[in-house]
Amino acid sequence: MTAVYPAEKDHPAVPMGEIYAGYPPVSRIVFPSGHEGWLVTRYDDVRTVFSDPRFSRDLLYPGAPCLIEPGDFSTGEHSILNMDPPDHTRLRRLSAQAFTVRRIAAFRPRIQEIADELLEAVVAHGPPADLVEEFAFPLPTAVMCELLGVPFAGRERFRRWSRVIVTPMQHAPADVEQARRDGAEDMAALVAEKRARPADDFLSALVHARDEDGDRLTEPELIDLATQLLLAGHETTVSLIGCGVVLLCRHPEQLAALRADPALTPGAVEEIMRFDGPVDSSLLRVALADVTLSGVLVRRGEAVLAHVGAANRDENAFPSAAEFDIRRKDAPQLGFGHGIHFCLGAALARLEGEIALRALVDRLPGLDLAVPPETITWRPPLSVRGPEEVPVTWSA
Repeated sequence: MTAVYPAEKDHPAVPMGEIYAGYPPVSRIVFPSGHEGWLVTRYDDVRTVFSDPRFSRDLLYPGAPCLIEPGDFSTGEHSILNMDPPDHTRLRRLSAQAFTVRRIAAFRPRIQEIADELLEAVVAHGPPADLVEEFAFPLPTAVMCELLGVPFAGRERFRRWSRVIVTPMQHAPADVEQARRDGAEDMAALVAEKRARPADDFLSALVHARDEDGDRLTEPELIDLATQLLLAGHETTVSLIGCGVVLLCRHPEQLAALRADPALTPGAVEEIMRFDGPVDSSLLRVALADVTLSGVLVRRGEAVLAHVGAANRDENAFPSAAEFDIRRKDAPQLGFGHGIHFCLGAALARLEGEIALRALVDRLPGLDLAVPPETITWRPPLSVRGPEEVPVTWSA
C-alpha cells in the first residue's frame, strides 16, 4: 500500500520523526509533487542512503522526482547540494577553505558578544518576550551576515526572501520562485563586491579560494553556495535555539541540570538536534542501481527519502529514544547529515547553539514558557522545522 507523505495525521507541533519512527523500515509513499518513492526510517538504512554512492543527489534530469513543485529545496544546477562526485568533491574541497576550525573558533568571542548584547535588551525590556523574534532569529542572522560580509542595511531584505524559501509549503510557487530570484540577485551583487574589494570574511575567502590545480568556484557556483550558506547557516540555527528552549522548558529537570552544569551544554545541543531538530526529513535521492534496504528492494531510478527525524528516534541506535535526555552519551545524531553531504557549517551551528543556550540559562533565571506549549505555532511539514514564536517569562 502506498501512503501519502506527509501523513494526513501530521500536526506541525508533533515532530514527523516521532510519527514516522513507528513506520516500517522502508515504506512506499507518494510525495506532494505526485511522484512516488520510498520512505526510509531506520538509522542504519538512513546512514546508508546518505553515504552509499549508489544513491544520487543529481536530480536535474527531465522527469526527475521531487518532493514538491516546482522542484526541491535546492537552488539549481550549480548547487553543491545537487551534485555527485567528482563535481561535488571539487566544490566541497574549495568551500572547506572558508570553514576551517581556526576561522570558526576565532569568531567565538564575537558570537558571545552578539548573544550578550541581545540578551541585555531582552532583560532590559523585561518579561514576557518572544525569544524567536528577540534572540533566536537575530543571533544567527547577525553571525552569518558578519561571517559572509553582508551589509547591515541589506539584512531585512535578506530576511524576507530567506523566510519564503525555507517555508515553501506556506507560499505560492510563484512567490517561492521570486524569492529565489531575489536571493540570487542579492548574492550576485555581494559576490561582485567581494571580488572587487575582498575583506576578512567567509565569502571573500570563497571568492578567492583555489586548489592546487588552480581551480576556482565559478560565478554561478559562488552565488548558489553563498545563498545556501545564508539560508542553512541562519534558519536552521534559529530553529535549533527555538526548539531547544521549548524542549528544555517542557522538561524542567533537564533545564535545571543544564543550569547547574555548563559541561552539559554540548550534549544538550546534540540531544536537541536528535530529539526535535531543525531537519526532520532530508533531501530526496534517487537509486543509481538496485539496492536492498532492510529486506526491501529499491530499484534503479526510484526515489528515496531518508527520514532523519525517524532515524534519530530509532531504539536500536538510541536506547530510550522517546526520552529527552541531555546527558545521553555516544549518540551520533544525523541532524547534520552524514557522508559527502554532511553539513559544511555543522561546527559553526554547534558553537552558536552552545553559546546561545548557555547565555539563556545564565541570564534568564526561572526561564519558562509564557503560554501553554500546545498553543505555540510551528512551521508546517517540509519546512525547516521550528516554532514561529517562543513566548517566555523569567524571574526579572
